[in-house]
Amino acid sequence: MNASWSLAVDMGGTFIDAVALRSDGHVASLKHPRAGRRLAEPVVEALDQLCAQAGIGADDVGRVVHGSTVITNLLLELNEPPVALVLTRGMRDVPVLARQDRKELYEPVIMPAVPEAKLFPEPLRFEIGGRIDAEGREVEPLDLSAVDAIADAVSDAGVRALAVGLLFSHRNPTHERALRAALHARLPSLHISLSSEVDPQPREFERWLTTALDAYAKPLAASYLHALADALKVRGLPPLRLMRSAGGTAPWHDLAEQPIGLAMSGPCAALQGVAAGLAASDPAIVLDIGGTSADISILLDGRPTFTDALECGGLPIRQRCADIASIGIGGGSVVSVLPGGALRLGPRSQGAWPGPAAFGLGGDLPTLSDALCVLDRLPPRLAGGIVLDRAAAEAALGGVAGALGLSVLRTAEAVVGAAAAGMAEALKTHAFQRKLDPADAVLVAIGGGGAQHAAEIAELAGMRCVLVMPHAGVMAALGMLYSPDEGDVSLAASESPWDSLPPQGEGPHSLFAPMTTVFVPAGWSWRVTPDQALALEAKA
Repeated sequence: MNASWSLAVDMGGTFIDAVALRSDGHVASLKHPRAGRRLAEPVVEALDQLCAQAGIGADDVGRVVHGSTVITNLLLELNEPPVALVLTRGMRDVPVLARQDRKELYEPVIMPAVPEAKLFPEPLRFEIGGRIDAEGREVEPLDLSAVDAIADAVSDAGVRALAVGLLFSHRNPTHERALRAALHARLPSLHISLSSEVDPQPREFERWLTTALDAYAKPLAASYLHALADALKVRGLPPLRLMRSAGGTAPWHDLAEQPIGLAMSGPCAALQGVAAGLAASDPAIVLDIGGTSADISILLDGRPTFTDALECGGLPIRQRCADIASIGIGGGSVVSVLPGGALRLGPRSQGAWPGPAAFGLGGDLPTLSDALCVLDRLPPRLAGGIVLDRAAAEAALGGVAGALGLSVLRTAEAVVGAAAAGMAEALKTHAFQRKLDPADAVLVAIGGGGAQHAAEIAELAGMRCVLVMPHAGVMAALGMLYSPDEGDVSLAASESPWDSLPPQGEGPHSLFAPMTTVFVPAGWSWRVTPDQALALEAKA
């Protein structure tokens, strides 16, 4: 057996990115549309297509790693069925009350911090007697007589997942474990998350909300990960490993049991790929734009920064993770007009199915990609074989244009401008909160849409240099192969995705590369650097 290849596949909101890395540094990659509703099928199709194109047999593969924005997007969109909670008696409303801090100081009406109706409505929050004290001692036995009533209510509501959060379970988990055993005896197929396993730390709100979000993600994650692992086994490929939000990889079944650890796995992998391939050690802000979200992170001294808490869609999640800010703006983000006449992008996304109207797959809602298509900032055919339909994109934007009283072309410009402004504000906030002036950093653009918007965002944020790295469009998949569990590998220095582009030039200009598109606005120039990065620079 000559296991000379490692495979990685990243599932984004619109495309599946697959990368094969040979032991000598040779890279093969492709993008595959994430069409259809079954999550595992397009992932397997992407791997099959990549192996066929590169001539890779099952015996040639030593490792398969998978990362995904599925959990991230799920938490941004909150479109799955709600979960049930079982909490210590008297604690029913703790996950809803949250922390009483006011982030929007000047808003007259503040929305609840936690959208309980979507996550765990009041009828699905149950209480149970029993108490562990702060020293981990049992001061009141667990009231298992309440389990039958809880199980009946959960079954009648059709709930698929349940989170258990009991006081001081991080000091003594016996009550939570006994409750899980009793519930499983009644409802064997119920997915159950315990706060003592998901986040065994003090502070009830953070621990219980993180556990509830883990339970919320578990049915979807378990279904698609089991299906994917089975499909790879049939093909004779190595057991699947998953990229973790905290870095490194783990066996797939570990994260099927605790999927909250996947919440930022794709962006974390992309950040590791940038860190491995970036030659400079100056501060860098990494902008990763996909179909559903834009992820912003920082490299200091060439290394990612980490945090013990992350925020996704405004929800605080206490998990070790690369320090990434995620906002719901991507190529598939739906455009709408608020009652006051302002444009809004996202967080709802068309994804790849039915996708933006320009994809020609039946989507009819206006999206950021439709605006880019109307402005001729996208090539006629995208990576993955999608042929764009400009007429459909114009029709989709027609309703927005009518509401704004603008032409379709001016509307498209406004949509792209609003997207850049929103991402620039998020970038500045993330950097300033970490005591970094964006003007002192270089902006590294990755993801399918990063280079499309990066120069405009940099200009709004006061930055004067953008780097688009080789293989930028599949950086998340490539970064998985640089995880701590992998041996030393390096990219072949001779490989460049920019061979079809002029080595230098000035904007405004759209550059179409195999895995990404680059827009160079007026007042900016581009050049290919000796290390095969594409540098965009603002004129003095």
